[in-house]
Amino acid sequence: MRRLMVIEDGHEYEEFARLFLAQQFTIRAAHSAAEALTALAEEPADALLIDLRFDRAPVEALVGDVEALTMRRFSGDRNRALRYLMDQQGTLVLGALREAGHAQLAVFVHDFPPRRLANLRKLYGDVRAVPGFDAQALGRELQESV
Repeated sequence: MRRLMVIEDGHEYEEFARLFLAQQFTIRAAHSAAEALTALAEEPADALLIDLRFDRAPVEALVGDVEALTMRRFSGDRNRALRYLMDQQGTLVLGALREAGHAQLAVFVHDFPPRRLANLRKLYGDVRAVPGFDAQALGRELQESV
């Protein structure tokens, strides 16, 4: 059976996947980039389902240097820098996974504007997005992973 790695800061995506995608995939979850890297090193996945926003994650679990970002991009406003890291964490996690050599399909549940999705594809390869938690649409996108 194909393997799906769910990467999120909560449990909603994992619960959704276990409820609606378990007949198609063996589901494994990670709650940070570090957990995902460890899990994928132990057992590769055929596809990734990634949450975009990690607003419940502890700061130390986030990918990115909040202090450097605060000074470089947000003129000393640490709260804005932290919000940015949380809001974009899924793409930052994907970047870390790609850097480590994990090139499988990545799917986000998000309504990305076409230009943003095209940019994500340029940066990270096979990236897709489904605008909402639609089990059939997610299943179709994920089916193409193998």
